[in-house]
Amino acid sequence: MKYAVLSDDQEFEIKECDLNVKRNPIIKVTYTGVCGTDLLYWNEGSKHKGLCIGHEYSGIVEEPGTTGLFKKGDRVAGYTQNVYNEPCGHCDSCLNEDFENCANKKVLTWKGGEFRHQGSYSEYTTWFPKSIYKLPENIEQDEAALIEPFTVGLHAVLLTEIKPEDKVLILGGGIIGLSISEWVRLYGASEITITEMNKEKIKAIKSFGIVNHVVEANAPDVDEQLQYISGGGYDVVFDCAGFESAIATGIKALKPEFKKKFTAVALPHGDIKVDYQKIVLKEIILKGSKGHTFDEFKVVARAIGDKKINAKKYITTRIKFSELQAGFKGLKSRSGEDVKAIIEM
Repeated sequence: MKYAVLSDDQEFEIKECDLNVKRNPIIKVTYTGVCGTDLLYWNEGSKHKGLCIGHEYSGIVEEPGTTGLFKKGDRVAGYTQNVYNEPCGHCDSCLNEDFENCANKKVLTWKGGEFRHQGSYSEYTTWFPKSIYKLPENIEQDEAALIEPFTVGLHAVLLTEIKPEDKVLILGGGIIGLSISEWVRLYGASEITITEMNKEKIKAIKSFGIVNHVVEANAPDVDEQLQYISGGGYDVVFDCAGFESAIATGIKALKPEFKKKFTAVALPHGDIKVDYQKIVLKEIILKGSKGHTFDEFKVVARAIGDKKINAKKYITTRIKFSELQAGFKGLKSRSGEDVKAIIEM
């Protein structure tokens, strides 16, 4: 099989090897999503030589493995993680579906001596069965590759406990921020505002018709705009940007009443200083949201399949695997204009 590894800064190398798996299903990848972390790793490829990136994919079962859960030809979507660290499935963390913190991780699948990651930038991939979800008939392969990022959004919304009529501010208009906008809409938010820096992306967000307002994040009067638009502030803020300036904007934008909510979804870009006094005095409920649970995959797949969420419209760029290097250079040259890129295998 062919697979892509990072070979230098902003460079992929296509290699070949056999995929040797003892227990788990082998998946022929049909589409894989390009995550922001993929672009970061590619940009700093010299630090991650030999790494096969990619963790959000759809595919078709080629070999069902020995678990009895799959058969050849099953259409699936999934999430891949570090190949060295397959969860055991029976420790306290695994029983609570916190697989990344499994205390007994073992190497149970492997696909070539230099691999350090079970990436989906590959003709075939695998991970343990709980990470693989059989697709319903009413969802297409390309949109199924977006289940994982929409699951990240759902997880953040469930953790935050959105109430009907909440006014919601989302900092950052990437695919995670947009997925959160879809979920808070479904959960009854009365008003949704997104802040975004990229002017071309702002145009795209407006065209999707999901949010009520889109505000330029680096506008000099952004704080005043948000207060005016919201009529005095927001009940809930989601940070999907990770910049200190955006976080400060979000905290200021909360309503002056006590116990309003701020959920951090993005990893920070460096050390972050926050208005800690305001968090304390206003009893702001500050939470962090990391990833998702695999059972949330089912909720997302049903919502996309039932057309409650039109995930396909967010696919703004399609890259052929055979043109991977050129495709990534195109993404870099457009400097964040793309909403969601997927790779066609």
